Formats: sequence, C-alpha cells, structure tokens
Amino acid sequence: MKIDHIGYAVRRIERAISSFKDLGYSFGDIIDDTDRNIKIAFGENDGWRIELVSPLDRSQSSPVDQYIGNTPGTPYHICYESDDIAREIEKLKQQGFKVIIEPKPAIAFGGGG
Repeated sequence: MKIDHIGYAVRRIERAISSFKDLGYSFGDIIDDTDRNIKIAFGENDGWRIELVSPLDRSQSSPVDQYIGNTPGTPYHICYESDDIAREIEKLKQQGFKVIIEPKPAIAFGGGG
C-alpha cells in the first residue's frame, strides 16, 4: 500500500489552511461532506499530501470531534491507496490491526453524496 495523505483534525479549516499555506502547502477547494458532517481540504507540498478535516455543522457530531477538544489541530489518520481494499484489510487484521469504522465511499474521492 502507498500512503495517499495524512489527515489532520482541525477546529477551523480556513485558519488551518492559512497556517499550512505559510508552510508552503497549496490547497484546492473546501469540500462539504454532509454524509459525515465534515469539511475537507486537501493540500500538497513537494509531493506530500495532507487532508484538513473540520466539523461542518457544530450542532451535530462529527468524526473529528474527539480529536479537536482542546487542541487547534492534530494528525489523526493516515490514508493509504489500495487496489484491493478487502485483501489489505484482512492482511492488517492478521497483523493485529482493527477496523474502527468500516470503509465506505467518500465524497472527497468521487463517492458518497
């Protein structure tokens, strides 16, 4: 498997984009993922990709709430590319890893919505 990006949970995506731009990252549009109640922005710097993830509607729960409690932002996931996700998941389970959230199509990658 190849690493696609590192995901950062952030409170305010616009502020985080500004901070990462200061580090040399360039960003595309902010994506609203209403299925997961998150905003997403992908940034790249010298071939390294990051994904900033923040709550879309603070009155509802989101997958990043538990990570942004008292911090402005923190790395919280590594996204891998795979040609056969089912096979890779089984291999990782055999190595002692656990699936916490079942994979499903994501709007940021052309699925869901």
